[in-house]
Amino acid sequence: MPISAEYDKMFCVAGKKWNIKKLLLKAVAITESSLDPHAYRFEPLFWDRYMSGKPEWADKDPKVVSASHGLMQLMWPTAVGLGFDGTVDDLCDPMINIMLGAKLIRQLIDRATKQRLCDQFYWLAPLHVAICRYNGGSFKNPDEAGVLRQQKYLRKVMKQWGELRKIEAECTDAEGDS
Repeated sequence: MPISAEYDKMFCVAGKKWNIKKLLLKAVAITESSLDPHAYRFEPLFWDRYMSGKPEWADKDPKVVSASHGLMQLMWPTAVGLGFDGTVDDLCDPMINIMLGAKLIRQLIDRATKQRLCDQFYWLAPLHVAICRYNGGSFKNPDEAGVLRQQKYLRKVMKQWGELRKIEAECTDAEGDS
């Protein structure tokens, strides 16, 4: 089975478990890593700002803790906060990584809904807030004026999601013609 078909199954399984559209999950993974399960990005400023003074991370390698890993580019502390207790190799396992990414998006959507941000900022949908927070964090996002950080990222994900839906629709139409 081609690798993309294997990933499609994984996005489908994670999407069903966490009630997230599979193509949205895939759009996030494409935007984050171009579907590279071994994608890695060290973020030294994250370590300096948030992790270096915390005793629970003192004996950890900053290049692991302060880095984004795998298809969904999950930060190590985020993965741990989602219940992950494996190794770096485990975090690069596509099924584990996709499942954790889907769980995070579900939590972010639920949190945005619970916070009733749409009541305060009628132009924001919980999904849009969640996607911005996925990439830019939740702290003061949106700010007091309702401005979301990472709107450029949101546009990239939404564009990718639209393209994936179009391709899927074309494939479905083609199957109906045969």
